[in-house]
Amino acid sequence: MKRYFGPDGLLAEKLPGFEYRALQLQMAEAVETSLGDTAPLLVEAATGTGKTWAYLIPAILSGKRIAVSTGTKTLQDQIFDHDIPVLQRLLFPQLRAVVLKGRKNYVCQRRLNLFAHQPSFAAREEAKLFQRLLRWAARTETGDRAEIPWLPDQFHAWNDISCNSDQCLGQDCPDHSRCFLTRLRQQAARAHLLLVNHHLLFADLAVRRGGFGEVIPRYEAVIFDEAHQLEDIAASYFGIQWSNFRMQELLHDTQVEILRATKDAQLLRDLGGACNHLVTLNRQLVHLLCRPPATTGRFRLEPEHMGRAFIDTCTEMERGLEAMGTQLNPYRESHPALEGCQRRGQELQTILRELLEQRDPSLIYWYETTSRGVFFHGTPIEVAPIFQQHLFKHTPTAVFTSATLAAAGSFAFLRDRLGLPTDTRELLLPSPFAYEHQALLYIPSPFPQPNAGDFCQRVADEAQAVLTKTRGRALFLFTSYRNMTQVHRLLEPRLTYPILLQGQKPKRIMLAEFKENIASVLFATSSFWEGVDVPGEALSCVLIDKLPFEVPDDPLLVARLEALRTQGKNPFNDYQVPRAILHLKQGVGRLIRSSQDRGIIVLFDIRLLQKSYGRLFLDSLPPCRRVHRLADLDEFAHTLG
Repeated sequence: MKRYFGPDGLLAEKLPGFEYRALQLQMAEAVETSLGDTAPLLVEAATGTGKTWAYLIPAILSGKRIAVSTGTKTLQDQIFDHDIPVLQRLLFPQLRAVVLKGRKNYVCQRRLNLFAHQPSFAAREEAKLFQRLLRWAARTETGDRAEIPWLPDQFHAWNDISCNSDQCLGQDCPDHSRCFLTRLRQQAARAHLLLVNHHLLFADLAVRRGGFGEVIPRYEAVIFDEAHQLEDIAASYFGIQWSNFRMQELLHDTQVEILRATKDAQLLRDLGGACNHLVTLNRQLVHLLCRPPATTGRFRLEPEHMGRAFIDTCTEMERGLEAMGTQLNPYRESHPALEGCQRRGQELQTILRELLEQRDPSLIYWYETTSRGVFFHGTPIEVAPIFQQHLFKHTPTAVFTSATLAAAGSFAFLRDRLGLPTDTRELLLPSPFAYEHQALLYIPSPFPQPNAGDFCQRVADEAQAVLTKTRGRALFLFTSYRNMTQVHRLLEPRLTYPILLQGQKPKRIMLAEFKENIASVLFATSSFWEGVDVPGEALSCVLIDKLPFEVPDDPLLVARLEALRTQGKNPFNDYQVPRAILHLKQGVGRLIRSSQDRGIIVLFDIRLLQKSYGRLFLDSLPPCRRVHRLADLDEFAHTLG
């Protein structure tokens, strides 16, 4: 590794502007050692370490086929579009790397042709964009939606033309030889590096568990970047899910495909009646759970307490799906698309029965209501057995890295939650940035508790004073929409800086405006706590309303805490505090993104100073100077660009 990362190494020789970083070399050596044997590795490496190359170069040199799994498609694309081409040009001209994403990221040739013959658009603007999309589809080599940034996030027709496992005909598809996914998998079979994201990797592990093939080719080792996200993602793929949207899609596809398969008037009437009855039941179920005064949120799924109408509707829906499957049976062999509809119907019927009977004690059963629909889940309470049985058993060589893996200097929380083997190595690298000079941490004291009635008012008053000193240029992170909207309402008329509020525009557009408009202040919640990279003076202050503890009545959280209590552990200290620490570190990490950045971190939670666990949070944050009075910000604020 010194030959590559050393002060006089190949990177220093070939890469203009390369800076030797001892921490990067240290991480590369640890990754090289791990890939050379079967012991997993945990590495916390802050922004500025250069961790992407610190694992890519040892991975390439290992000679193994390696899956590099990221938490976001943004990082996945960054590695493939920027890092890999540079490495190929400078060091590894024979390197073969392939990026693989979930099916819905790719256009399906068959579904595109069918839709083009009978298009149906949610809005007139979509019809205009569709002609442009057709021209793109005729010339694209990958079919990847990421190639078309001009396509809006809410382009509804994409659902009708994208690849989808439910509608895929496999080798029976007339466009199989031209299929973008087929070509991609052929390339992946010959690649050294497979660039995937966590969702796809766990979808693959779940498919392998069922013995139904594979989503991505076999790999000999895996590197997880942004590994702090793994517990929740793994749980979502090893449980069961049912939603009114899945029912809606199934019924729509069945009605479309049966019209293509037969002209038998009686059958069309019978099947149409069955589908319409299921449509009515689907709407009825949504009405039962989502109608006012019902609130949106996440709740325990307890059929015996949800009323007779709920159980009767679900039972009738089961019978309706079974009847529809019987009607489709004669068409299974001659019409693959209808065989797919029958299979999907049986799957939804089975899941619905499992959700009602709740026989698996390893799952927590819950549901979520939104303004548009309802989602049922059976989610594993613990994911350690999943990692042990479905990852480490077959791929013991695994590297886990992120800027936030340790809580108060310890990896114990993550080791326990992911069931890591006892021989797992650990590497906790300090930040390469001089936080004691580049950043200031302000915790106002005295200050009301977060549950005090005047908390949001005091936050708004204090924030106004801070933002005046920083001249805007701030990211204001909140732990709830309620606090965000209340503080925004109080502050907006009092600030002279441009204000951006999450939800008013798509995230990527809002971030672009935030970077471009230097003085702006962006109000945001959960999705902006990580993955936001705004180096320079456009981000000179990060304000956080309170410690990011999870909602205490969330059914999955409650189940996990109950399981820990049963094991004789302290749920608050052993789970809630470490989870909140990792989340807080992500939010604070938005501020200093380069050695030139300077800024102020503001935490409005007085519990940091008053509660015993506050010390754990403070010990987990970068080593910057702490102050508690507004006047103490003046000298530092004057040094901001």
